[in-house]
Formats: sequence, C-alpha cells, structure tokens
Amino acid sequence: MDNKESVKRFWNKKPCGTFGVLENKPNLGYFESIRKRRYTLEPFIKVIVPFAELRNKKVLEIGCGVGTDGVEFIRSGADYVGVDASDISVGLAKRNVALLGFDSERVSLADAERLPFPDNEFDFIYSWGVLHHTPDMEKAVSEVRRVLKPGGNFCIMLYNRFSLVGFQLYILYGLLHLNPFVSFERLFSEHHESPGTKALTDAEALKLFGDFKNVSVKNIVTPYDLRITRNIHWPLWFGKAIPQSLGFFKVIQGNR
Repeated sequence: MDNKESVKRFWNKKPCGTFGVLENKPNLGYFESIRKRRYTLEPFIKVIVPFAELRNKKVLEIGCGVGTDGVEFIRSGADYVGVDASDISVGLAKRNVALLGFDSERVSLADAERLPFPDNEFDFIYSWGVLHHTPDMEKAVSEVRRVLKPGGNFCIMLYNRFSLVGFQLYILYGLLHLNPFVSFERLFSEHHESPGTKALTDAEALKLFGDFKNVSVKNIVTPYDLRITRNIHWPLWFGKAIPQSLGFFKVIQGNR
C-alpha cells in the first residue's frame, strides 16, 4: 500500500471530528455534536477565518472532512466548493450539507496534489490541518497557487513542529522508549494521525509559501497542547501563560 492509500485508509476510518464514531445514516444531531465540539475546542477558527466577508466569493476548501467549516461558508453566502481525498468523509459531508437544505454537489472527491479545477478559479482557498498529510506537500501548495485568482487570499493551517504536542510525542515515543535522539520529523510521521504526517518550523512554512505575497505565520496554543490525557486538558486560561511560539497550530495567510 502506497503512502496516499495509507493516508486515505486512516481518514476513512476516522473522518475529521468523528473520532471513528460512524453512522450509516447520521442525522442533524450527529453533525451538530461534531460542530459543537470543533468550535468549543477551536473557537479561534471563527476569529481567523473571515466567513462573513466571503459572501458571493468563490471559496475552495481543501480537506473538507465532514463539512463542518463548509457549512459555515455556505451559510455566509459564499460560492463554496469542498474537496477531500477520503470518500467516507465526502459521503458524510454531502449528507451534512443536504440535511441542511444545501446542494450536496458542492462537495466532491479530489487529490490535493492534482486539483480538478482550472487556473485562477477561486477568490479564497482554505485548508485547516490537512496539507501536512499529503505526501507531496510542496505540490499541493503549488496547486493552491495555481487555482487561486491573482490577488486572491488563502488561509492554511499546518502543524508546528516544536510545539507542546511535539514535545508530548517526544516524551511518549522518544524518552519513554529510550530513544532520546529520535527526530521530531519521525515522531510526527510515525505517531501522529495518518502515516507520514509532517510538522513545520516557521522558516520552513515561509519557504513553502515563498511564491505568495504578504505571507504571515502565526502559531496558536490549542487545547491539544494542554492535553493531560486524550480527554483531560488543563483549563484554557492556562494556555495564556504558554508562549504562542509553542502552539500546535501554525496558521499561514497571504495572497497571490
């Protein structure tokens, strides 16, 4: 099985936000519980992402998962398109969108490294915690630039390598396995989510998006940085004492 198939298999078992709890015919309550959990754990999404400013704009989400953020774009009046490499995720996203009375054809299956869209197609491209899972991340970013209109904006979140989550991985799979010299690259690749997951430094992120304009990089401390166990976290206010440079989420914004 090649790397892409391994990644697809992982996310087919655990579409984003479901934690592997899948239903044959999920109802609105199922999707609402995912939505509530997402915006409780990641309230900063609605601060960072300009949903309300994208009315009538052509928006592409790469890695739409079950459509949680996609619904926010649609409700804001955006001309939204969502794609994902996981067919189970796409099926769930289609149902999520349809249950709310929207066109499920807005969502489709696609490879981030070969987007099925013409050049200069979208006003805004969004991808939250996705592109670090595709094997050729550089190719995926070049595709973002290709389909983004000149002057168009993007907001992409990738994982921060030297974050508290990274140090958690180092303790669990490095020190406790008597392997203190293991690299952070290997830790993320072998022990965090789908096989081959990557995490970047600020310098690497700036280089990756070097062909764009006005690029900014901001790290955000998340509840995942404050995790004691899978379901137990330090209180959110505790995160205010942690330097943002150690935050797990690296938000990269800019334009073409």
